[in-house]
Amino acid sequence: MVVLLYYFLPDLTGETRARLLSVEYWQLRMRGEHLMTREGVLWRGNPRAPVVALTFDDGPDPETTPRILEILRREGVRATFFVVGVKLKRYPDLARRIAAEGHALGCHSYDHQRQTHLTEEQVWRQIRDCQILARRAGVELVAYRPPYLAQNATVRRAVQRWQLPLVMATVLGEPERPPRTHSYWVRRYARRAHNGSILLLHDTYPHTADALPELIYALRHRGFEFVTVPELIATLPQDR
Repeated sequence: MVVLLYYFLPDLTGETRARLLSVEYWQLRMRGEHLMTREGVLWRGNPRAPVVALTFDDGPDPETTPRILEILRREGVRATFFVVGVKLKRYPDLARRIAAEGHALGCHSYDHQRQTHLTEEQVWRQIRDCQILARRAGVELVAYRPPYLAQNATVRRAVQRWQLPLVMATVLGEPERPPRTHSYWVRRYARRAHNGSILLLHDTYPHTADALPELIYALRHRGFEFVTVPELIATLPQDR
């Protein structure tokens, strides 16, 4: 029974196992900061609002990002793309297209280093370099997500200096390699979504683009609407 409960924790709660089993989560919950902390770390949207945020990391990718944008346009879904600086430098037109089609853009570091290995000033400069590239491309970065979701007090201080929300994720499980069939992981992934969930995907995986229409259908079938990260923040209860 205990093993089964552990296995289905993400499905039942809408939180990752690692977070539910951490002392920090329960400390934040006692302080009413488990959705978004005073330091600006966004863990989840409003658990009373039937909305989810699709987020895509590691792009833009010249092959897969356009496919994903076309699917989102066709389905009438807006998402948030966390771009890596070196790719933003190489493909500014894709960043402009993302913004022009109504999606939000966020910084995912300049070169995808693990930010917890850097000093506060180094993290700050990673974001600065992304901001410079974004301005050159004529787009705005409205949030930050650390590579590997790895963050600590040093990273948080650097992000706070840019007055950006640091965005984590509540739904994980996208396969890194092409699965034999995507139906199983899509069903499992969609089942983990709850009100206010932040779904972590990658616009560098062709198999994610292949599965995206089915994933959108599965989430809509469960009654969810899709929002960008800024819109998700706007749904947070005022008394959090």
